[in-house]
Amino acid sequence: MAGGATIRDVAQLAEVSLGSISNYLTDKKPVSPKARGRIESAIAELGYIPNAAARIMRGARSHAIAFMIPDAGNPFLTEVARGIEDVAIRSGYVVVSCNTDGDRSREDHYAQALSEMRVVGAVVMAMSTSESHLRKLEASGAVVVIAGSGHRNSGFPTVEVDNVHGGYVAMKHLLERGHRKIVFFGGPGAEPQIDDRYAGCQQAIVEAGLDPRNLTRLDAHGNSTAARVTGAERVADIIPEVTAAVCANDLLALALEATLIRRGVSIPEQFAIVGYDDIDTAELAPIPLTTVRQPQYDLGRVAAQLVLDLADGNEAAVIESFVPELVVRSTT
Repeated sequence: MAGGATIRDVAQLAEVSLGSISNYLTDKKPVSPKARGRIESAIAELGYIPNAAARIMRGARSHAIAFMIPDAGNPFLTEVARGIEDVAIRSGYVVVSCNTDGDRSREDHYAQALSEMRVVGAVVMAMSTSESHLRKLEASGAVVVIAGSGHRNSGFPTVEVDNVHGGYVAMKHLLERGHRKIVFFGGPGAEPQIDDRYAGCQQAIVEAGLDPRNLTRLDAHGNSTAARVTGAERVADIIPEVTAAVCANDLLALALEATLIRRGVSIPEQFAIVGYDDIDTAELAPIPLTTVRQPQYDLGRVAAQLVLDLADGNEAAVIESFVPELVVRSTT
């Protein structure tokens, strides 16, 4: 149709009122299944494209779910995103990804923009130590769900991952192989989760009757490859005072592995490495990486479904809590 179909054209072809079309587009009032079918057929036949901006101005929420992440370069988050997208697409939504880099100013920027967009909700992965941006988003009417655990008693619905257990099994594995001087190699942008993994490491050390001060902690100062490599160099510099590392994620572990290979350090004979996440490249690394596996796709799927259920006014069913597992490969 020249100039594009209008809402009046859809109403005429579907033989319904303009009010019924408005209710269908904004979800403000229910539309009978029979009328809904005629409207959808008319929209398809005419190629009508609803004006999302106009819908939002009339008070409707956009058909968008936000995915707020601390590091767009981490392949782990790609699989989480796929789980979110599959749920969103089946329900007629799109996913808007927002990379915060763990920076508070970026978190605030996205919270404001998403509030103005009137997204139906947000899945927040690896939240920072601040909640202010999430409170702002929640105040706009959006549902906020934390994926992978967040602050204790934050009040946000959360799809839990037992990160303390993940750190615990990683450290216990190294202790069982005779290591006593171990470094925890962390990074920015996911402090509650990383701190839980660190706490799990300390728990394993204390349980073994050792001094938790035997665990050194070094953090990379950014999420770029250069920052990870710089952090890995700092870890390498304290060998042989330490003989093994638990890394907060696989990208840090792989940067450390590459650094040690370049320095001629034998893995695992001279130094052992445990990563976290079990991204695809962990198994394909020059020395396949021992790591802690998280349920990447399922984490996104469950979190996205929880957003939509809560947005529809349904009470949250039992929220799954995932338990990470150790995958032993050649770096230990």
